[in-house]
Amino acid sequence: MKAYTKVPPLPADRARALVLARQYVYNPWPDDVGSLIGHLGALQLDSIQVITRAHLHQLHTRLPRLREAGIIRALADAERQRHIFEYWSHAAAYLPVDDYRFARLRMDSIREGQNHWFEKNAKLCRFVLDRIRAEGPLRASDFVRAKGGWWTWSEEKKALEQLFHEGELMVSHREGFQKVFDLPERLLPATVETAAASPAEYGRYLVRTYLRAQGIGRTGEIGYLRKHDKPLVAGAVEEMLASGELAKRGEELVLVEDLECEPPPVPRKVRLLSPFDPLVLQRKRLKRLFDFDYQLECYVPAARRKFGYFCLPILYRDGFAGVVDLKADREAGILWIKALHWCETPKSGLLAGFNKALGDFARYHGLAAEGP
Repeated sequence: MKAYTKVPPLPADRARALVLARQYVYNPWPDDVGSLIGHLGALQLDSIQVITRAHLHQLHTRLPRLREAGIIRALADAERQRHIFEYWSHAAAYLPVDDYRFARLRMDSIREGQNHWFEKNAKLCRFVLDRIRAEGPLRASDFVRAKGGWWTWSEEKKALEQLFHEGELMVSHREGFQKVFDLPERLLPATVETAAASPAEYGRYLVRTYLRAQGIGRTGEIGYLRKHDKPLVAGAVEEMLASGELAKRGEELVLVEDLECEPPPVPRKVRLLSPFDPLVLQRKRLKRLFDFDYQLECYVPAARRKFGYFCLPILYRDGFAGVVDLKADREAGILWIKALHWCETPKSGLLAGFNKALGDFARYHGLAAEGP
């Protein structure tokens, strides 16, 4: 194998500055929602709504000029105009529609029997697919719902989800947080390439997409939560190192065109990040680059929580200063500060930045911030 380019590692402060710049947490994204999702590669969805949906919070961090209602409209426009579509990345996410052919590999694998959440009921899948073909877009609630509420999935809902993961159905839009399913041929623009990319193309795509959005990374981080894709990522990294498309700065992978990249200075600002933000999502990476231990404790039994149910990481300059547990009371118009934990006693600059960030965050939601 051809020897690959290896140069001295980035100093820790420059590495952090590069990651922050590529993530657009301080410098606002200059274009629209669709192009931002294209840059990030995926915008993670999650059903938890203590303050707002995870994807809306992530967008607000990078599009601070828009209030919550404006972001919701912009996202709906991007989906309606089919600039983005909903599918599975490392988790449920909005993806750029131009990347549809890369999603096809997972769709095809699941259709061919790759392990999924539940056993396929082929007869019921044909039934729900025939109904949508004949009647148009439908939700799970348009079929028989099992007793027990939303979290007890009916067999029809399982069939809809199976067809969605196979690519036989797509999400047209959501009503509330319910998916509305329709046929791909009714939704995809005619210009979109629907044939699956090759495995080698897909591996390269994962590597380039990750490093474009994160600046630096390691093979395991690129394959994070992608059990079936890890061999493709590892193979792509080796091939791209050998071809000179990738280089190594110490132990960090970097696109060769970024070797001489000089990240801009990090501003003296504060950002309150979503627990699902791509900057903090990988906890081991977060510890390695920023020396910050963080855990989302909503999944931890109440008696074992140290900081609170839904603590947000507090980013200050190029480090993390603590966490704040917030909860939105929409009826009262208040963003409650349930708890605030600093890593170290904050100085005046950090306190001033935090108060401004908290006020901006509350106003974004149309709320007023109140202490415990």
